[in-house]
Amino acid sequence: MVLVGEALYDVTDPVHPRLLCEIRNTVAHLFTTDTFEYLRPTSPSGTEVVLHSIGSGNESVVAGWPLNLHTDSGSWGDWTADGNNAATFEAGTDASGNATIQVWLFSERSNTELYEFPSPATDCICRFGLPQPVLAFSADGQFLVSGWPIGKGATPLRVYRVSDRTWVQTMAAGEDQAFWSHTGHRLYLAPRNSLPPRAWSPEGGFAAIGNAVTWAYAPSLSPDEKQVAYTAFAVPANFAEVSVYFYDFARDTSPKAVDLPRSEITFVKDGWVWYWDEVPCTSNCASATQSGTRLFAMQLSTGVEHSVVFAAGESPVDLKSGWGPGQFWPNS
Repeated sequence: MVLVGEALYDVTDPVHPRLLCEIRNTVAHLFTTDTFEYLRPTSPSGTEVVLHSIGSGNESVVAGWPLNLHTDSGSWGDWTADGNNAATFEAGTDASGNATIQVWLFSERSNTELYEFPSPATDCICRFGLPQPVLAFSADGQFLVSGWPIGKGATPLRVYRVSDRTWVQTMAAGEDQAFWSHTGHRLYLAPRNSLPPRAWSPEGGFAAIGNAVTWAYAPSLSPDEKQVAYTAFAVPANFAEVSVYFYDFARDTSPKAVDLPRSEITFVKDGWVWYWDEVPCTSNCASATQSGTRLFAMQLSTGVEHSVVFAAGESPVDLKSGWGPGQFWPNS
């Protein structure tokens, strides 16, 4: 299974996927091959986790906290697999009355404000929008990365250790995208600017990632952690020639997935990606082209491009279900 945007698909055959369900107005984590967990507010200051069976439709509440995980930025917070820890953003103000975003952690049965940072301006006339807020627990639940380092005077991302709420690491300015490994606590940092990506872990510190170049837009880590797929412009300064790429950790290479205009690539299972075609942009354009309505699939080992065939009404375009890196949780 893969959750892309708000649509959950069976991708046993990634060229002919089957819609399992839509998950609207909340956030979900895949839990087993037949279940997922999602968040449900219980009050203005409370949230619970509901375990949902896809096959039977049965539901049960498995965790809850005195914390609102529907954040003031419009996104949702995050929680650990065991339900013991949760994190969220809340709106605040500093001593001068300026708007801030507070980072809150629920751990050891109590809420703690970890820190706050200036609330950034969020207007952007740009092809893929601004980088999204970052708030995520590592796969093992030991660390939390948070922040929203965009705009003038942006505050870098931070990592905290969950067990004692200790500030562990501050990332470099400009490192505005971050995602954890599917197991353990290795953090990948993918700035949209010209800086190359790198990795961080509490044991080894920062580490370069071979000859990797900028993972510019919506990097997607494969379920087996062997590759990262991403979208980038051949000429970033003028947003020309958008295409899709993948970085291969074993080969230390960053080839194009296909030598054609394509965008918004994401892994849907080991070795398989989905991505969109590109069509000319005719109005309100931030670049010469925009994503079309034709979705492609490719097995990267063969390089053969296929049109994805959905049953009537089940495509992301028909569902208006959004898009983003595919989610696999736990890793499968």
